[in-house]
Amino acid sequence: MSQVWYFNDKISLHVFFTEDGRMKRANFLETWRSLPDSNEITRDFPGIVVSNVEATLDRLPASNTFFIAKRKHANQDVFYFSVKIPRGIPFLIELTTVVNNPGVKIAIKTPSPETAPLFFEAMETLLKD
Repeated sequence: MSQVWYFNDKISLHVFFTEDGRMKRANFLETWRSLPDSNEITRDFPGIVVSNVEATLDRLPASNTFFIAKRKHANQDVFYFSVKIPRGIPFLIELTTVVNNPGVKIAIKTPSPETAPLFFEAMETLLKD
């Protein structure tokens, strides 16, 4: 009789981010507007600090997380990124923070909101590195 072994492992969703996830700004805006508000999910990460914007923006493309635009809102910096996972499922990301202060707020819009918890775990991993 042969033995059967079962195991369980946790893999971060960011390993599945695809290389074709970069969107043009106009396409990003059009896609954001086309998705219903119910597909927007927000999560706060009080323990994450973005201390070096350039280093963060340089690091994320290596994980297929692509910068779209940046704007100032009051004293906060708002960054927009795009990501895709297999089957062409996009994630549109709005990241709000005060540089050098703890706390990041991430809002996403996606046609697959059920994957949001996995997506937020992946973003937390990428931003803490």
